[in-house]
Amino acid sequence: MNKKYISRKMISQSRFRDLYKEWDEEDRALLIDKMDDLIRENYQYTDSKNYGFLCNLITALAIVYVLESKGMPRKEAEQYTANAMYKFIEPQIESMKKLASHGWFVRMLKVTMPYRFKRMLGYGWEVEFPKCGKDEFSMITHKCIFRQIFEKYGMAEMTAIFCKVDDILYSNLPRADFLYTQQIGTGGTMCDYTFRRK
Repeated sequence: MNKKYISRKMISQSRFRDLYKEWDEEDRALLIDKMDDLIRENYQYTDSKNYGFLCNLITALAIVYVLESKGMPRKEAEQYTANAMYKFIEPQIESMKKLASHGWFVRMLKVTMPYRFKRMLGYGWEVEFPKCGKDEFSMITHKCIFRQIFEKYGMAEMTAIFCKVDDILYSNLPRADFLYTQQIGTGGTMCDYTFRRK
């Protein structure tokens, strides 16, 4: 396990850091304890590349468990967690639209995303970048650690909550269409994402 996997620091890097500030000390302590357990139980994923993904994934999973321990039904706990994440990313929607208003947006993705994901995708991922036209960028995820870990804990439906982040951020871009035929989180065998310049 990589030494950078420290629960409190992971929360501060996650989409749940604002929610964490709202919790009382008792619930924060429960969250930290549960995250410590989850990090140990999923040590094979805790390499240097997966860190950013696991900050969100492990924190979300731990939040659901803490809420359940306080008496909240699982479905409600999952929705509570989803709502906190969607609220956090809301300011990013306009920033993404502004970035995508430029004609070079899709070409930028073609150059930067394969390099970026090469640095970010650790154990458990399988992603390819098919060749496509100059005005398109495609990536296909065949194996996803969100599905693997959430399914391990009987919460495969949480994967769709994270897939929805992509829809929120990319579905209404001004000069690019965000297209796919399936998502792993909603029952697909892959996430076949394409950005196409309008």
